[in-house]
Amino acid sequence: MKPFEPKVVNQLFCKPAHTADWNNRATTRGRVLTPLAMVARITRNGTRGTPDVREAGKAASSYYATLVQRYRDEDRAANDGRGRMEWPAFMILRIQTGFDPL
Repeated sequence: MKPFEPKVVNQLFCKPAHTADWNNRATTRGRVLTPLAMVARITRNGTRGTPDVREAGKAASSYYATLVQRYRDEDRAANDGRGRMEWPAFMILRIQTGFDPL
């Protein structure tokens, strides 16, 4: 979380190890969160579909919210309380360096 001078335009982290750590966390968490987010969105958080589908959507929405909060708490407590970069700050940097997910 210290300021640094990027060596290339789209560099977000000071060291390759920090980039790898971020990407590994994002990949691991994404494997869990993505299916939950998809089901929650498709079912409108459990308000659309058959009764079974609605229940799955409600559960997915709840699990998703719980895990996002847990991950955020872990990130804030990391590095001996110094924390990690927040996801909104990461996305701002990505957008500023030309990120286009579409």
